[in-house]
Amino acid sequence: MRTSNFDLRRSIAIVLAVGSVAAAGIAIAEENVLDEVVVTARKRSENLQDVTASVSALSPKDLARRFDTDLRSFADAAPNVQIDDLQQGPGSPAAIAIRGIGTTDVEKSFDPAAGVVVDGIFIGANSGAMIKALDLQSMEILRGPQGTLFGRNAIAGVINVTRTGPSTDGVSGSVRFGIAEYRDTQLDGYINLPIGDKFAIKVGAASRERDGYYYDATTHSSIGGQHYKSFSPSFLWKPIDGLSINYRFDRSWQDQDTDIQLNMAQPNQVWCFHYNQCASSVSSPQGGNRYVTLANDAPKPAYFNSDMHTLHVAYDLAPGYKVDYLFGYFKTDEGAHQDWDGTPLQLYSTDRPATYYQHSHELRLTHADSGPLSYTVGLYDWNSAYRINLLSYIGFVDFLYGYDPGTVFNVPQTVEQHTDSYAAFFEGDYKFNDTWTVTVGGRYTKDKKTSGVIDAGMEGEGGLPAGGNLATPFERSWSQFTPKLSVKYRMTPDMMAYALYSQGFRAGGFDGRPGTYESASAPYNPEKVDNFELGWKSEYFEHRLRVNASVFMMKYKNKQEEESVPTAGGTGQQTLVINASTATIQGIELDVTAHVAAGLTIAGNLGYLHAKYDSLIDPVSGTDLSYLHLRRAPPITATLTPSYEWGIGEGTANLQVDYHYVAPEELTFLNSPQGHNAHQNVLNASFNYKHGNTTYSVYGMNLSKNDAWTQAYDVGAAVGFGGLWTYATPVAPRVFGGRVVWTF
Repeated sequence: MRTSNFDLRRSIAIVLAVGSVAAAGIAIAEENVLDEVVVTARKRSENLQDVTASVSALSPKDLARRFDTDLRSFADAAPNVQIDDLQQGPGSPAAIAIRGIGTTDVEKSFDPAAGVVVDGIFIGANSGAMIKALDLQSMEILRGPQGTLFGRNAIAGVINVTRTGPSTDGVSGSVRFGIAEYRDTQLDGYINLPIGDKFAIKVGAASRERDGYYYDATTHSSIGGQHYKSFSPSFLWKPIDGLSINYRFDRSWQDQDTDIQLNMAQPNQVWCFHYNQCASSVSSPQGGNRYVTLANDAPKPAYFNSDMHTLHVAYDLAPGYKVDYLFGYFKTDEGAHQDWDGTPLQLYSTDRPATYYQHSHELRLTHADSGPLSYTVGLYDWNSAYRINLLSYIGFVDFLYGYDPGTVFNVPQTVEQHTDSYAAFFEGDYKFNDTWTVTVGGRYTKDKKTSGVIDAGMEGEGGLPAGGNLATPFERSWSQFTPKLSVKYRMTPDMMAYALYSQGFRAGGFDGRPGTYESASAPYNPEKVDNFELGWKSEYFEHRLRVNASVFMMKYKNKQEEESVPTAGGTGQQTLVINASTATIQGIELDVTAHVAAGLTIAGNLGYLHAKYDSLIDPVSGTDLSYLHLRRAPPITATLTPSYEWGIGEGTANLQVDYHYVAPEELTFLNSPQGHNAHQNVLNASFNYKHGNTTYSVYGMNLSKNDAWTQAYDVGAAVGFGGLWTYATPVAPRVFGGRVVWTF
């Protein structure tokens, strides 16, 4: 994707806006200095300015001024980051891309490329990774492969989420109530109760309910509503000095209308040329409006329930030595009847009940004191499994097989997969003097995956029915060592430069929606990314201006591409994962924060990305497709956030505006024009007034009425054949709301 002059001018203007205002006003900001940002990007607490990696972080103060409902809107907090709701199933499955690397499929057979880590626990599926913005203490976005300390396929980067825990410091709590358009009501809170100086209990709960913002022109009804609730007890126990035991349990329930898909079929696709169900244009769905659908029956209910257990035991073994043990268990149960065709006809819908679980153990030893050597070493064990009992309702069998129009086939398929992963890792710093520090790290990972399929229409070897014999499933193992090396040069206490080499690895696997015995039995291979990076971290004007920048180049090998391709039987299509591409991704990232004047802070970030396939061979036709653009890799992302705080009476007011820009991007593998996003301009604003322990807020989200696609998917497409149809879903519309928060 070529960057236009308009993109560059707009991006440069954002950077100059921060810089010029800072230069003009920062000299008078005598009492305002930037807070130190402490991050745990390397499994230990460090100043952001000391970390030799590209990290963006949000503090509790930053989070309190935002009106996020889940992970999606945090994309504006860092450059070269895209976070979208796939809307391909309940539970808000996440499509996260960092520096142009990510996954865009809902099936749990696809390991996430960008890791979401919650309280130290890696969430191993896209469904469940869209963390709700509840009870958050900090948010860190680590860009680039994190193959040493986080492992588990964090090939693109990591979103590291930490929630507030129990405390023995005293009784405390919070209650938050909000309302917004579409009859959106939100209520959440927690209470912390210490019992002596060694034990504390914290209990949190949340509820949110809203109507849908889609209109179904077939049933003449509003659809897309959701109801979410959660319950989260936790405790902290300090039985002896130096030992802390932290446990938390989270249970959540989400009931909703099944996600909406809009028909974007073009004249070269079956829905349009055979059934006359066509999109209004290449950028407008069949209903003529991105919030109007034509579902063929009333919305069906869907559900997504989850349980999560986290246990963190920390022990100060000796001065400068700490041992951490983390146990995590995460389980989801979901079901949905989803109408995928987006037309008034019964062409393609599915029932998708599925279960998933994971559990992990991590043991770490960390040494950090005033000496020149500090390090972290550890062991990691991971196990996960999922099962989906998919039932597809195929109403286009007149086109496929010549049956009478109106005939509907029921096509069942069950897929069950298991993953076992083991790793040993280390990362150490040696500080030669106050100027030079070298970091060396590595991780050895071994993954084993098994997959079984039950599909009566699938033929196995020798023409025999495969039957998906789950007792003797397909199996494959992979192993990889991923190194890391960085050199830090600190020329002054406030200026540091670094050079970094890091490697990321994502294991191979088996297709989760196979249509043939060959695709079910043949695994795809691991992919690997080599990252070369130069960085600069600095503060000026006595800690009133912070400027962090990086330039990087990543070599992507054996890139896994998931593609819906046509098949001769079954549902007429299957999802195929191929290792048919290599790519080079280069870019620049800039984070700027400035205290410009008393009460006035301006923050901004800019990401430039040049992502290009070096080679890409289509698995069906053998055609060279290296001219295509990588999905979710816009050449420019930029954010500008001015925030002004002043006193009113006995309270404090804050006005904050957030402008986020995303350059044009592609959402489908074959870059279909109906899956193209044009320029995105997103404007949010809020006003907060704090009086005593109570904060009153009003806000507007997406004031610019951005209606870009959050996802698009070409079904059964191939080179020279448009496929069956394309479906797409837009981002949430403009919303106004208010909120009251009381803390004690």
